[in-house]
Amino acid sequence: MDAVTDEAAARLARRYPPQRTGRWWIPVALIVAAAGALWLVWAGSYGATGTITARVDAFEVRSDTTIGVTLTVDRPDPSVGAECLVFAQAVSYDRVGETRVRVEPGGTGLTTVRLELRTFKRATTAAVESCRTSS
Repeated sequence: MDAVTDEAAARLARRYPPQRTGRWWIPVALIVAAAGALWLVWAGSYGATGTITARVDAFEVRSDTTIGVTLTVDRPDPSVGAECLVFAQAVSYDRVGETRVRVEPGGTGLTTVRLELRTFKRATTAAVESCRTSS
């Protein structure tokens, strides 16, 4: 086996000099990672606050001018009222009717609401556009 002589070691040191950049990037990377983790926790907790949502569970086209809608409203805090905008669409994607549905404070978090929506043209579907707390 060949041993590395002093001359060979000096030649290797000239060919491969030591790195000029230190490891300054490690603390910077740790600080950036910690800031990212803090932001992720904040964004997750801020976005997880109770929002009122609703979905259409069923609908029935009863005539050219009415559609029956069964709506489920989810309120994280049942002591707060809710107001949702429900609309009906025709086969041409035209919005043919809409109404605001109010859910009074009290009861349970999940509330089922049945309504009859009047339309000016035959509807083919119903959907919820938005929900908010009612005042």
